[in-house]
Parts: sequence; C-alpha cells; structure tokens
Amino acid sequence: MNVFKKMKFGVVALSLATVFTACSSDDDATKAPNQGNLKIAAKASYIPVANRGTDNVNLGKFLVNFKEIELELQDGFYDSDDDIELKGPFEIDLLSGNSIQLVDIEIPNGIYEEIEFEFDKSENPNSDLFGKSMQLTGEINGQAFVFWHDFEDEIEIDYEDSEQKLIINNDTKEVVINFDLNAVLGMVDLSTATDGDGDGVITISPEDLDGNNDLADAIKEAFKAHIDLLDD
Repeated sequence: MNVFKKMKFGVVALSLATVFTACSSDDDATKAPNQGNLKIAAKASYIPVANRGTDNVNLGKFLVNFKEIELELQDGFYDSDDDIELKGPFEIDLLSGNSIQLVDIEIPNGIYEEIEFEFDKSENPNSDLFGKSMQLTGEINGQAFVFWHDFEDEIEIDYEDSEQKLIINNDTKEVVINFDLNAVLGMVDLSTATDGDGDGVITISPEDLDGNNDLADAIKEAFKAHIDLLDD
C-alpha cells in the first residue's frame, strides 16, 4: 500500500459538475475503449487509547463535508481544461465503520498528476453539519465534547515519491482518503479544553463559546497534517 504525501493547501474556485462528462452511459454493459475504472473512498483510522497524556478521550462521530473531488491529468490530452470534476457534496460519518465509497467512475486512460478534494460548509439544513465542514464528537475525561469548524480548503494530493503517478490503463484502481485520528489526538492537548459557559458540553469551535478558539484552530491544523491518500 503506497501512502501519498501530506497536502498543500490553496483556495481555488472550482465549478461543480453535474456528472463526470467523460463517463460512458449507465446503460453500457462494458467500459469504452481506452478507459479504466477509479474508486475513491474515505475512512478514519482510530484506535481508542485510554489516558492519552492527561486525557481520556473517546470519539463517537466524525462528520465531514467534501464539496467536490477533482482529478488532474498530467498531459493535456483529455480536454483543454486538463481535469475531471466530480459532483458533491459528499457528506459522511468516517467513524461509522469501514471505509465509505465516494465515487466509482470510468475515466480515460492516462497519468493523473494529483487528486484534489475541497472541504466546504454543508448547505443541508437537516444535517448536523449545516453551516460546518467538519464535526467531531465524543467525551474528554467523561464529559461530552464537540469540535466543529467551518473552514473551506482545497486539498491537493500527489504521491510521496514524485516519480510515482496514478496511472489508469484499462484497469481498476482504488484510492482511500484516510484521516489519522490517533495522530491528530497526539498533536493537540484536549485537557486544555474548557466548558466556559457551563452547559455541560465542551464546545471547541471558531465561535469561541467556551473559550476554546485557539484549540479549534490547532485541531484544524492537525487534521491538515494527518490526512493521507492511500492506494488500496
């Protein structure tokens, strides 16, 4: 299993595509010539560990919202835009069990230089993520906590080895966006979180209701440092 390098970040305006424009019809029994298949999934790596430093942390749900996913070809032989955009949003609970498949598509053969995905705030008023891009819930030393953030970032991912590329050649490739929650919890000291308003829930967010704004930013940066893309 190959591990992709950590991401560089930028804010890029991306247009949403209703469908992957080069996909063959759903009615096609076989793939078109010179095409392969790409499956993209997401998961969270988490093994509960008691007494993490001064913390006893248990996680319950980890919700994220991806606005879209984009694949960029190394060579401009597909079209003038030289990329493929996949419609979102993809709103998922990464602690619900096994990895969750986001897309399963036919794409042209070629060398794909990078995969990008974009965090964005959920626009679904019926969702727990409404107005948020990420939310993590659980307990710290037996007290309920919720971390959430509304950051918007595009994540660009390529191989750790710059000589390696995602190559589609009439075959099926599977990649997994992996959130390493154990590494995240190892970077931040949750024992500093406070229930400033005394409502019984420790809230860690950019709104700073409980006085944990700095910790919210630290957790966000820890996530950025510990999201990998894996070959499956």
